Amino acid sequence: MATGALSPKEATHAIYRTGQYHLYEPTQLMFLKNVYGGLLVGFGGVLSQIASKGSPGLLASNPGLVRVIHGATFPVSLICANAVGAELYEPQSSSSPSFSNPEPVPTSKCFERKGRPMQYARAIVVAWIGNIVGAVFSAFVFSYATGVLTEEPYRSGVVAQVTAGIVDAQWHTIFIRAIGCGFLVRPSCIAKGQFFARRKLMYGVLQITLSMFLGTMFLDGTSKALGLHLPFFVSIVAAFPHTVEIMYDAALGMMLGAPLSIGAYFYKCLLPITLGNFVGGAVFTGAYFWYVNIHCEDGEKAKDWFEGLPGMPRMNGNAYGNGRIDG
Repeated sequence: MATGALSPKEATHAIYRTGQYHLYEPTQLMFLKNVYGGLLVGFGGVLSQIASKGSPGLLASNPGLVRVIHGATFPVSLICANAVGAELYEPQSSSSPSFSNPEPVPTSKCFERKGRPMQYARAIVVAWIGNIVGAVFSAFVFSYATGVLTEEPYRSGVVAQVTAGIVDAQWHTIFIRAIGCGFLVRPSCIAKGQFFARRKLMYGVLQITLSMFLGTMFLDGTSKALGLHLPFFVSIVAAFPHTVEIMYDAALGMMLGAPLSIGAYFYKCLLPITLGNFVGGAVFTGAYFWYVNIHCEDGEKAKDWFEGLPGMPRMNGNAYGNGRIDG
């Protein structure tokens, strides 16, 4: 088992290479991995619902502690998905090196090819559909049909959670909360595609979250698990919804009697959360790591930008402080 950690730049490039690799993954394999990821999220959901909804008295007297319990238990599903190479929406939870293969994925011929718009669309659609199939199947078979969460106080607890978090919440509130989750948790991808071949314009597509970035950076199993767990823990305690998590929770809530229709399940629930997660992962984390660790990796571009600002002095050295600034 490898030990130690990658530097932030090395981790960014590791995610970049793996993200490009996944663009060429066979559709049936991508779908299967995402179905499996959805199933694992369902088991994390069962654990967290039992742990957090089993004490109604505690929920009434100390709701913050209940959130902490929920947040401490649900991320088990993300850790398991990464460990076994399963995948979660947009596009893959295994975009970071996994437990069984802690080293960054080596460069191969496929990395030299440039992604096309349809490849990105395929990755998004296949991952999303695979996850919802796995999550809803897990909710029905392992949580509802087995009766594990159909009895009190679990049933009313799940219904109350879905009602308060989705039914009674405003669309824009759900969207903004989902941005916070995308920042912290949403699985990562960095890839570069030649979207406008005639103009030779290269477009970088990034989806990095703090959770998956830390999961990539750390090489030993314990550190990797903590890196995956802690940002997800913060997200759940803050009630920031994750796309695949809510696929399971909302579907289970509907089965248990929550006032959420099938149409609202997609429009009021999955649509704002999917979009919010995308924005959070791309803007708040992906753009930062791309600019710092890929676009300006040699320091020259950042230096040129700095010197181009009105009134800025000329820099001798690179853009990271290894030099002096002349007055």
